[in-house]
Amino acid sequence: KAISKSFFISSSCEALQLLVDPKSQVNNGIVVVSWCGAETSDIDDRIMFWNIDSSPMTDHNYVRGSWAYTYGGTVRKNQHPTNSGQVSIRVPSLHGTYTVYYCKNNGYTCPNSVTVKVINPNICKPSASTTSKVKHIILIISENHSFDSIYGRYCKAPTGSKPTCNNGPSCCEAAPNSVSGSFPITLTDKQNLAYDPGHSASCELCKMNNGLMDRFITGCSCSSPFSFAIADNISAAGYYSWARSYAIADNFFQSAVGASTENYMYLATGKFLFWDNNAVPQNSNLNGARCYTKNFKSYYSTTIADLLNYCDVRWTYYAEGYDKNPKKKQCSPYYYHAGDDPFTFFPSLINSSQLHSPNFKDYTNLYSDITAGTLPAVSYVRGLGIHSEHPRLSSLTAGELISQNVINAIMASNTYKENTVIFLIRDESGGYYDHVSPPPISKIDNKPYGPRIPFTAIGYQIKRNYVSHVQMESSSLIKFIEWNWLNGPSGQLGTRDTVVNNIGDIFDDKKTGVKIP
Repeated sequence: KAISKSFFISSSCEALQLLVDPKSQVNNGIVVVSWCGAETSDIDDRIMFWNIDSSPMTDHNYVRGSWAYTYGGTVRKNQHPTNSGQVSIRVPSLHGTYTVYYCKNNGYTCPNSVTVKVINPNICKPSASTTSKVKHIILIISENHSFDSIYGRYCKAPTGSKPTCNNGPSCCEAAPNSVSGSFPITLTDKQNLAYDPGHSASCELCKMNNGLMDRFITGCSCSSPFSFAIADNISAAGYYSWARSYAIADNFFQSAVGASTENYMYLATGKFLFWDNNAVPQNSNLNGARCYTKNFKSYYSTTIADLLNYCDVRWTYYAEGYDKNPKKKQCSPYYYHAGDDPFTFFPSLINSSQLHSPNFKDYTNLYSDITAGTLPAVSYVRGLGIHSEHPRLSSLTAGELISQNVINAIMASNTYKENTVIFLIRDESGGYYDHVSPPPISKIDNKPYGPRIPFTAIGYQIKRNYVSHVQMESSSLIKFIEWNWLNGPSGQLGTRDTVVNNIGDIFDDKKTGVKIP
């Protein structure tokens, strides 16, 4: 049903103006858009909804189905617009903020716009509840390692055997004994600190060689024998222990080829926004962005955090060093880096002039929140660069120590030990070799997947000594959050969350109270 009343703006304006009734901003309704100042010599002017990112309009952002010619409908009639008028348009079905453009001559020359916030009143559960017995999740984010570089020696099935069993290391493929005539280097803490493989988008595309995975050692300008490195049971002792005690996934892929910040966006929005590390959050007033002088960006896409905020589901990003408020020359890896927190790119979540927000806290607050019984439903944890496992910046064991400390705190809590799940994830593969070909290019954002990355799940409700073969990626975590905390079907962002698999295979149905897809 139409929910906007007819109205007009003054027909006396000389320049084009556009206006939307603010009461029309509701899901599955009709928005009435009025204009004046149109050029009556135009033909087939139209008014269209576009998703907001931060860049000028592109075909990628156009919302199909949410538009109309100024004479109404979507059937072209080769008619001139009136100088002023109004038209009814069906609003997009997905919660979010959009731009409505007036576009001339059936094209994409769009001289005027107005912002519309579309609210889906049905995405929230009637009460504060979860679909399963999982009440809290903690995502601990480390950096830059492929699956083979961490679990290549833990897994024992022959390379290429594609095991279908799920019980322990015999059910995931070992890394090959040699690649392009080179044998793997042992990825000790010392080696991790010594070399950082090339891992830009162009470098990874070259190394993967259309899925042949045969140019990591030689064949690209960024190739190196040091890219073929595999941790042992000393440097990856924590990961081996967690894998035996809980669950790993051996088909969890880097969301897109390219560096860290690009891939962080898939944890927030489930889609591509920029290549590599080519953007810095908002501007230099934002805490942690003071080491930069350019490439500041704000993005306006709807994030999973926006949906949680709308439904009053608590979430927090706990970043080590966040409270230190570094000076301009006190930079990563020893100080907080704003680019390691994807949510700081979005003004809807933190204003560029803010130093603090209820959703952004120092890492030390995680432990006080656990002790006080105030842990949010969804938590993200990020260590400093020197504790991130990032090659050349951190040892592996420095990152494992942070993970173990969080695990210990949860397991020691009578409040959280049986209802909280901890996920150990990577932002990207860091240019390290992996022998499994990535999936085809995503049909959502037309971006190529990167190599596999480690994914480890820990908690009372997780299967034991389990290897999941279900294809997953970072957007799968968004899908689970939607499924568990929001109402109705997942896919509320309309990005990769609409097509990726959920993470349900790693859960023990008897302990979650329901089968998670």
